[in-house]
Amino acid sequence: MAGAWLFTAFCLATPLEVALVDQAVVKERLERGEVAAGERQSRIRDLFQEAGCTIEEQQVDKHSGNVICTLPGQTDSAIVVGAHFDFGEHGTGMVDNWSGTSLLPSLYQALKNRPRQHTYVFVAFAAQKRQYLGSWRYIQNLTSEQKARVRAYINLDCLGLTSTKVRTNRSTPALVNYLIRVADTLRIPLQGVNFGQVADDDTHSFVSAHIPVVAIHSITPDTFPILRTERDRLTAIHFDDYYTTYKLVAYYLAYLDTKTEP
Repeated sequence: MAGAWLFTAFCLATPLEVALVDQAVVKERLERGEVAAGERQSRIRDLFQEAGCTIEEQQVDKHSGNVICTLPGQTDSAIVVGAHFDFGEHGTGMVDNWSGTSLLPSLYQALKNRPRQHTYVFVAFAAQKRQYLGSWRYIQNLTSEQKARVRAYINLDCLGLTSTKVRTNRSTPALVNYLIRVADTLRIPLQGVNFGQVADDDTHSFVSAHIPVVAIHSITPDTFPILRTERDRLTAIHFDDYYTTYKLVAYYLAYLDTKTEP
């Protein structure tokens, strides 16, 4: 695959191969988020299509909608990966949360050429800042049978401020344990850092539907004040930390395919 490198993790029980997208591509996709709020939906649509994914758009309100990229597996049991693309009135929303959204096409590419039991669904959510309206709409549009087939939801929010963090007070313990196992194998730093309801995320909608979740971020008490201010700009993101998080999440998604029953 052009612009991608094949990597294998051997220390897990089953060797995992993922085709990581080159750093230059991941960086360029991150930089392309410096647009007005109203252009974010079309920008993530373009990135998904350039990555080779056929997308679906799900209307959320008269101004915006979710952008959904589906990677079929051998079964219709699903692993959903999501990030919101809307942002507040201060700053450019590069941390919160183009940093999560722009990784979705690269995660799709990392997994698309490997055998898969599960179907992966990558969702760029609209309107998270309005009581998680995009993720609520996504959940409401699923039938009871479809909800029962969602084995895990992985939320990516505010990445690259520091090394990878996981919100343990919101995440399902088994999913956190799998993430720790992959991080240890890859020798990637991982810390549990929690924060209050003032910084809630789209796991809220999935928890309410009784779907297991894990919330991945990079926020610390020192970096939290960046959010929702003029400091939320591209320059706040440390690219080495950001790309390392991409690597960890790509392997984690591949590992979930082997550990989660379809």
